Amino acid sequence: MIVAVSLLAVILAVFICMKVYNLTKDVTKFYAQGFDYGFHAREISSLWKLAKKCEIEEPLSLFVSENAVNRCISAFIQKSREEGTENTFPVQSFLETLYKFKTRVALDLDNKRGLENTKTLDQGQVLSVIYKGKGVFNSRVLNNGRELVIALPTQFNKNTKKIDFLKGEEWEHKMVSVYFWRKGDAGYAFDTEVFSSGVFRSDKALFLKHAYKLDRTQKRQSIRCACEIYGQIFIMQFSDDGLEAESSPGYKCLIEDISEDGAMIRIGGKGKSNVCIRLQFEINGSLVLMQGIVRAVEYNQNIDQSRLHFECTQIEPSMRNAILAYVYNVMPQDQKDIQEAIAQVEESRNQEQGKNQASEEIAVPEKRPEFASDS
Repeated sequence: MIVAVSLLAVILAVFICMKVYNLTKDVTKFYAQGFDYGFHAREISSLWKLAKKCEIEEPLSLFVSENAVNRCISAFIQKSREEGTENTFPVQSFLETLYKFKTRVALDLDNKRGLENTKTLDQGQVLSVIYKGKGVFNSRVLNNGRELVIALPTQFNKNTKKIDFLKGEEWEHKMVSVYFWRKGDAGYAFDTEVFSSGVFRSDKALFLKHAYKLDRTQKRQSIRCACEIYGQIFIMQFSDDGLEAESSPGYKCLIEDISEDGAMIRIGGKGKSNVCIRLQFEINGSLVLMQGIVRAVEYNQNIDQSRLHFECTQIEPSMRNAILAYVYNVMPQDQKDIQEAIAQVEESRNQEQGKNQASEEIAVPEKRPEFASDS
């Protein structure tokens, strides 16, 4: 009996220690993130207090989401009303601090300082690694110390439906490009060298040099490619919504580059901006109609020709796919790898946003105070 009680006490003590350890770890990470974004210790303390009062699963979201702060304020007011403490001094004082935070977070979102080097990457961070000439591989951070240790990258083979990988020595002394999505922040990219391979805690691994120059990756833009495609232009009214092929001839033009959402068009004479046009042409035997607006004009008086910067606002899905197929086929492999890596970064971001949206739907009270609608 005494042994059983002692064993239970030991288990309870271990459990408490683990809870305290995890809490301390979370608090430390929360403060580190707060300092990284330029908040003072007192402000970070108040934010942590808010996160615990509102029972937020991921308190770090308060630093990067004005909506998260609004939801917390709303929930805090709702709870205060239910408890009858809404007009008390402590509650009003805390609310005043929260409103200041709301303004601070909104102002800091566009100006916050992100990652400056790879030394602060978290263990477990998902990575997309480009090996030039071999394609895009998936990996994750195993350890971050004097060097960046990542799991031996793998690649899904669409033909065999299996996971492929290169031997560690095939990576050694090679330059690679790495892309990743930092949770609650942005997408990043950097170039570095693999200086060795080996094993880290039973996992096959690569050892990378730290990078001190990181670029934030923008949302994947439509891909443009140079071309020489002859087409026709038709002047349209802004109210014209239908996309039907024109049987009568239009103004002849030469498309110099093309993407799914626009084109560079050369015409004879002097063009005009802010004009609604329909561009009609063929790609690989497929008819394509793009309707949109001429955003800018470059006129060359010497040859009496204009280059029109055309933005497409309306196109059928099948015609968009015809353009994408054409663009992708003529795109250099290096560019394809970059687009694939950025697409994976976007997927990670979308997955995070999906989780956040799901948690928002659960966290938002049934009746929100009127002030919360101003977000």
